[in-house]
Amino acid sequence: MSKSILLLALLSIAMSVGTTAQNNSPWNCNTSSHLICLVPVATRSIGAQESPASTFNSAFATQLSELPLLSPASGVIFTFDKSLGMSIASDNLGPILTERAHTIGKHKVLLAFAYQRFRFNSIDGNGLGSLPFVFPASQGQGGTQYTQLREHVDFKLDQYVGLLTFGLTSKTDISVLVPLERVSIGASALDATVYNVSASGQGTGQFRLPDSYTPGPASGIGDVFVNGKWRFWSGERSNLSAGLLLRFPSGDALNYLGSGAYGFNPYAVFSYDARLSPHVRLGYQFNTSTVLLPVDINNAGAGNYGLPGGLQYNVGADYVLFKKVLTSVTGDLLGNYIVNSPVLNASTIGSAFSGLGKAYGSLSQDPALTTGETSYNSDQISIGVKVRPAKDFLLYGNVLFQVNNVGLRSNPVPLIGASYTF
Repeated sequence: MSKSILLLALLSIAMSVGTTAQNNSPWNCNTSSHLICLVPVATRSIGAQESPASTFNSAFATQLSELPLLSPASGVIFTFDKSLGMSIASDNLGPILTERAHTIGKHKVLLAFAYQRFRFNSIDGNGLGSLPFVFPASQGQGGTQYTQLREHVDFKLDQYVGLLTFGLTSKTDISVLVPLERVSIGASALDATVYNVSASGQGTGQFRLPDSYTPGPASGIGDVFVNGKWRFWSGERSNLSAGLLLRFPSGDALNYLGSGAYGFNPYAVFSYDARLSPHVRLGYQFNTSTVLLPVDINNAGAGNYGLPGGLQYNVGADYVLFKKVLTSVTGDLLGNYIVNSPVLNASTIGSAFSGLGKAYGSLSQDPALTTGETSYNSDQISIGVKVRPAKDFLLYGNVLFQVNNVGLRSNPVPLIGASYTF
């Protein structure tokens, strides 16, 4: 009874946080102090319709909603042994960042905690240390002013995740995952130059702007997840399950603590039990609209564009190294096919801003970012180790590597964690 009360209490908190914490009020970077405004403020691009700043923030939002989290399958599970007439702890320790088909056992409770550290280094293949921002700063009958600068962005995310899983039956469990996050971002605009172009297309002079630096931290609860899983078929060693992962926009989206959108992820998962135990998960991410994808990031009002989703494909295996002190290694490919995501494309001033390129021919081949929308695969490799020093207790560590240079890319991401099942 106490286990059921614990689960219901946590579910009630998750639901109330998810439905009340999202900020949908109008905002404007002229007055806002939210972290989402740091890049527009640092680049002096507030109100600039063609600035890369809006797509930069939208791309960040898309990628932050896709970060791998601690799996509900990350702890000790119990299976019913017919010969003994009782549930026993399985030697299969499972993956860390993806699902397996097993449920934890009837009326069992799993408590887990993990820490991940993200240090982002590029977005859409463009290094965050030197992003070539070029945009029309102002336009009028007398001509156009263009700004050219190098944008340096330092973006860090530390994530602390708490997880509770409860076995409703021997084949069904439900999980609640609550992340606490700390974001640190600094935006510097370097070597900024303003170029004047007359209405007839002639260069009429230029001047430098001072360098600027705008830092900001934020911390708080992230988006809360609720996961339900049902094991609908089991053989001697094989299992098949179906589930639904729900995301609630409880994090402050305007401070990069959340996605700003509800998420729905139906999935199916297969796993096989042996010393080498493979597992496969297929799912599809659906999202609602988010304040982070407005028509123009610098205009007041909540956004009405849907957060991009897409196909998820995870495949991997865990292998039992030692049985005396049960130890296993696990490896996974975590893949996402993200559909119609905002992106920053590498181009040149001559191609992207022909008027500026013609007026100042020496700038034609200088790099410039353009905004666009495309679909792409984002693949990551997860490698981890699990140790069971006691019957119901696990310790684990993991490193996550991004394979392809797309989206928001991080340095290798370390994870440490522990779980206890009772």
